Formats: sequence, structure tokens, C-alpha cells
Amino acid sequence: NVDVYRPGDAEETVGAFISSVTRKDGPTALIFSRQNLDQNNLLSVKERREGTLKGAYIAKKETADLEVIIIATGSEVQHALAVGADMAGARVVSMPCMEAYERQSDDYKESVLPAAHTKRIAMEAGVSGLWYKYASKVVGVDRFGFSAPGDIVMRELGMSAENLKSEVESM
Repeated sequence: NVDVYRPGDAEETVGAFISSVTRKDGPTALIFSRQNLDQNNLLSVKERREGTLKGAYIAKKETADLEVIIIATGSEVQHALAVGADMAGARVVSMPCMEAYERQSDDYKESVLPAAHTKRIAMEAGVSGLWYKYASKVVGVDRFGFSAPGDIVMRELGMSAENLKSEVESM
């Protein structure tokens, strides 16, 4: 019954903290990034905090017919937003907490991840297996032991906007 939050910017961090101190039915783990993170200024502070409390939210809405949904968490949200910025048909979903998202109403979950749209890709610099519940393709890291400065490690392991864009284009 643990809620695991991986916030993608300062406002998601605030939302995750609020959840951790107000939740009465179980523990909450806050997993922070060591990298400097871009802030999602496409949405208001209120929208990001409220979305975080719901576990997932639309961080960037498509401006044309929906073509692909890019789901990310933590430091990977900035890469998803960078890729989505150049794609009118891309929706970017920030999912800082799967457990909180799963407790939302079916209507809310459908508004974020419509069941009829299955062209979805997820990105997390962590174990990829959990993401197949939400996405048909996952860019993740299922190994450990690579030691170098953070930006080099992330780039070498495919955790970059350039690699994500390539993976989206290959779908």
C-alpha cells in the first residue's frame, strides 16, 4: 500500500510532499532526481500540484488529432515535454505516482489515457516492466552498474529527448 512518487519538477515535488503528509491510509516514498530539472511552465502551479495529487495528469495537451501519448515520470518528464513540443498530435502525460493514479475514477483515468488510443510510449530511468500496463513501448533502464557523471550515464542509457524522439518515430 505504498505510494511511490517520482516528481518531475518543483511543483510536482510540492504536490508529492502534500500527499505524503496528508495521506492517512499508508506510507509514501518520495524519490527525487539528482539531475537539474526543467520546470513545466506550460501549466499553472495549481494544475501541476493537483495533477500530482491524482498521480497522473496531462502535462501537454495535443493541439491536433491525437497521434501518440508520451508518458513519463521524474526527470524523464522534461524529455517527454521536449519531444511533445514539436509534435502537434502528441499528448504528454506526467505520471509521478502510479498508485495514486489507480485510485482515481474511471472517468478521470479515461480523460488522461483514453482506452481507444493505444499508441503510447513510456519513459523512466528505472525498471520498465510496470509501464507496460499503460504503454505499448517503454524506454527504460533495467540494469545497474554504469558509473559516470549523471548526464553521461543518462545519455548512454538512452534517457534523452533525442532517443525518445527516435523511439516515438519508430512506432
